[in-house]
Amino acid sequence: MRLVVNHGAIKRQRRRARLMVLAGLVGLFSSFPLTLRPQLVLLAYAVLIVGFVLFNTGMQQLSKWGRGLRPDEILNRELRRLNDRYTLIHYPQVGGVQLEHVLVYPGGLLVILTRQVYGGVRVENNRWRRVGRRWLALFNLAGPPLGNPTVECQLHQKALRAYLESEGLPGADLIDGMIVFVHPHVQLEVVSSDLTVVRADELLAAVRNLGTEVVLHTRQREEIVAALARGEDVEGPVSLPSRDPSPGRARV
Repeated sequence: MRLVVNHGAIKRQRRRARLMVLAGLVGLFSSFPLTLRPQLVLLAYAVLIVGFVLFNTGMQQLSKWGRGLRPDEILNRELRRLNDRYTLIHYPQVGGVQLEHVLVYPGGLLVILTRQVYGGVRVENNRWRRVGRRWLALFNLAGPPLGNPTVECQLHQKALRAYLESEGLPGADLIDGMIVFVHPHVQLEVVSSDLTVVRADELLAAVRNLGTEVVLHTRQREEIVAALARGEDVEGPVSLPSRDPSPGRARV
């Protein structure tokens, strides 16, 4: 498999997470002096709450973009056995939208959206909810937010389709979506979903189930990859060895 990695986007996200943590700490510490003045108690509570949310969200983002395995590295690990007809592009910028992951393969394009939540997750008729830990979610302590991955992935598909059409590139009618939960301790209950939903260890089989029919030929795939590889500090495409020389990480 080949890889394209937007390192610039990764650095921006990491910087943004650090700024959120710093802003949260400022809010938390600055709220205490305000409580000493009775007329500013309400303001103190507001600053405390905002600081708490910023700090928590920033720490969650740091866990995603920091030293541990990032979602893109987990996808690399799971899909590295694919041949070079497959190109996985991490964090491409299409217009004003930052996508997560796009797989370009002979049959079309696959928009991959990841989630790092753990515990029980249930989807029925494209409606998502976490099973258990609801009281923790109220305080933003139940790990990364779940949101609605279906809606987000469909928006990413729409943005990619519009981008390909604006660039006069093939594949706009060959875009599919997939939602991948990368945390090892997630329990999925998929009752009904318009999009394929899998755990990370099920991803390779799901991609292979897409089939091997050649709809996009080599030249067409190369044009799409070149368009999605634009930007500063973008590396690739480079071939990824089918075996990971260092199982702990999969950085490129």
